[in-house]
Amino acid sequence: MSNAVHKHTTIGCREARSRFAALVEERSEADLAKQHVENCSRCALELRLFSLQRATLNAAAAPEPIVPDEDFFKALRARIARGPELSPRRREDESWAGALLLTARQLIPAMAALLLLIVGATLLWNQAPSDANQAAVRPRERVVFSDIYDYPAPTRDDVLETLVAVEEK
Repeated sequence: MSNAVHKHTTIGCREARSRFAALVEERSEADLAKQHVENCSRCALELRLFSLQRATLNAAAAPEPIVPDEDFFKALRARIARGPELSPRRREDESWAGALLLTARQLIPAMAALLLLIVGATLLWNQAPSDANQAAVRPRERVVFSDIYDYPAPTRDDVLETLVAVEEK
């Protein structure tokens, strides 16, 4: 590809991440990924983590043992004493919009599962009863607890007699 094509072409985060290996090894096909990483703070952080992972694996595969010198331990103690540091780039990523997006990404699958559960339960609940379950359905002319006492629903006369009896007391 010519340089003119590289200047006008941009790539997304996914494509840039697929080219991290070429970027770490500084191969020529990593020009677009380098441009993307310069403009995208999240991909820059992921590239740093990818580079650290690659360096760790290379160090672990080395035939000679790696022994840190005394300056390493002094610097480590000083860094532990300082405590955690927030870089300016880290503070930019902690915006309300970023937190909302992260929360939404985590809640959407849970909300979708809950919606499917509700829809499934509604469909099962509203199914017409089968012939075997017809006997279990209560007749409409009985009171709610009539199956316990097996009394028919009260008539108008029953209600009127009850009201007259209450007023006489």
